[in-house]
Amino acid sequence: MGRWELERAWDLLEEGDLLKALEHAERAYRRHPKDPEARFLYGYLRFTSDGAYEGLRLMELGAKAMGGEACAELWRIYGTEFPAHLLDLARFLERRGLPLPGDTAWAEAVLEEQGLPPEVAREVERWLYQEDIPSLEGFFRKRPSPYPGYLLVRLYLARGAFLRAQGLAGELREAWGGDWRVELARLLARFPQEGPSLAEEVRPLLARRPKDPHLAEGLALLALGVGEGRVALELDRAFDPPLRARFPHLEEPLEAEEEGRPLVPLGLFLSPGRADVSPPPFAWEAFRSWLPRLGLGELTLWGRPFLRSGLLSPEDVRQEMREGVMRLRFLEEGRPPFVPLASLGELLGASPEEREAASAAASPGELAHFRKAFPDSLLLELYALLYRPFGDWPEGRVRRLLREELPWGVREALRLRLELGRDPLRVRRLEAQRPWRKEPLPEGGGLEDWARRLPLSLRTFWLVELEVDEGMGLEDLLDPETLRDLLEGLTPGARSLLARLVREGRLPLSQAEEKALAQLERRFLAFVGAGEVGLPGDLRRALFRAL
Repeated sequence: MGRWELERAWDLLEEGDLLKALEHAERAYRRHPKDPEARFLYGYLRFTSDGAYEGLRLMELGAKAMGGEACAELWRIYGTEFPAHLLDLARFLERRGLPLPGDTAWAEAVLEEQGLPPEVAREVERWLYQEDIPSLEGFFRKRPSPYPGYLLVRLYLARGAFLRAQGLAGELREAWGGDWRVELARLLARFPQEGPSLAEEVRPLLARRPKDPHLAEGLALLALGVGEGRVALELDRAFDPPLRARFPHLEEPLEAEEEGRPLVPLGLFLSPGRADVSPPPFAWEAFRSWLPRLGLGELTLWGRPFLRSGLLSPEDVRQEMREGVMRLRFLEEGRPPFVPLASLGELLGASPEEREAASAAASPGELAHFRKAFPDSLLLELYALLYRPFGDWPEGRVRRLLREELPWGVREALRLRLELGRDPLRVRRLEAQRPWRKEPLPEGGGLEDWARRLPLSLRTFWLVELEVDEGMGLEDLLDPETLRDLLEGLTPGARSLLARLVREGRLPLSQAEEKALAQLERRFLAFVGAGEVGLPGDLRRALFRAL
């Protein structure tokens, strides 16, 4: 059976159906995990489908047992971005007396430029490919040298951890001042604050043509940042495949340079997804140049500081994006029905360094790594909880956090977690009993009165369900198209009631409308925040258009 699965996987690969081929190859590998061909094919498909390093490891185990074409294919992959792996494979083939599928001169030149001994260069290469910051930094602290230090600076900058990168670049300069790799790291770390004004200091580095693609990528970014796009294009074309194929964030700036419309790469000076970092003076002009190219998703990722500051307005973007930008701006500014968007770090009064660490950590392991510098950080402790499955939340730890001075919303969210952990059905019982409906609302009462009666835990629960089950976020409330999808699930009675509330904004309700009320509570009252807002003008207009 395992053999048939393997042959079927090869056939599907030849037909171009990678996902089906992967399914069959995985079944073959699970049945015969030591079979070299099963290892090779499953590893190859894992690596090519999702870039998993584990796939590369399995592929190598299989190729070394199979030899011939398998080793040649592995050589081809290693020859694109794994020079230390390629030299290790070359040594293996030479020991076996087998011919090398190609030249090793490029890989040897790269390792010489890195200044790393072959026995550790492969591990550094693996950690870099996996973006394994804790392992790479652990190695750097034990065996410090310029190249791993440069790589760490680049990884921190790519995560938006600008303060951490600046601190590390300072350490590198103290230890190896004058080394060009250290100077490159230092200038990249300074760019988020100083920007194109670094042009004179950058110029001496621009004559270099690194063999290492990661050094070349950093130099190309810096060249684009200071208006030397010609140098970036030369670096791009010096590699096969070109640098932009290995580093997709270079593609648009390089294309723009070829078109004669230079762009400063966004990741050089903006931290993705964060609004709590004030951009430097040059940032707005650099960002404006990108506006014709950005979609709404990219604008949300990179433009939040400018939305919050009011610099970015709907008039700055294409016509078809203006309504979306208006909604995002309402969200950032906290116009009703929203409260101003503040990060958890801002709510807790955490330091910029703590907020940066929380934002940059991409896994529980990385968060634990960052927490070493902030052992008493309440913010990072909360993030550590969020990384754990809900069922694993220790009640004692949550209770201890509740004794801290937490913002109201954070405290209530933790209380809800605690309630659900102890009694998962409690919120459902509340939902069924509706104790807030026992007393009639006062004559002329409005949605504000209605909302204030709802238990916060239930509204929080509804909001989470709405976001998870129906993909509705707060910003969707002002989008008539999204609201139409939400309205489709209402019965005619509930839709009629909502139309009356939109027109008049008043309660109480007739007996027939009481029965329709539950649907509206679940869909709309989750969004009323602390119960201090009802159906404000912007939401009323969006609903009016949607209805």
